[in-house]
Amino acid sequence: MMQDIVVGLIVLCAAIVVLRRYAPKALKRTARIGTVRLAKALGWQSLADKFAQQAQAGASCGDGCGSCGNCGTTPAAGPGVTSIPLEKLKETLRR
Repeated sequence: MMQDIVVGLIVLCAAIVVLRRYAPKALKRTARIGTVRLAKALGWQSLADKFAQQAQAGASCGDGCGSCGNCGTTPAAGPGVTSIPLEKLKETLRR
């Protein structure tokens, strides 16, 4: 029984880590707002304040929330970015 609980906790922690890393920003923001509401309902004001500050700090024009009509911008190619022509790639496959 105890082993099942420990395995369940490990799986839950792994799922949280994966969601924090790969979930869309809009979903993360919605989850953070839900956490603020739940913490306020339970009377945990300090936790609610902490998550509210993170939710406000994370909101920007490019975060994908749709509030400004801009779902982010594509990054411009910087000085470290090089492009390889398709013909060069085909040559490497032929070798």
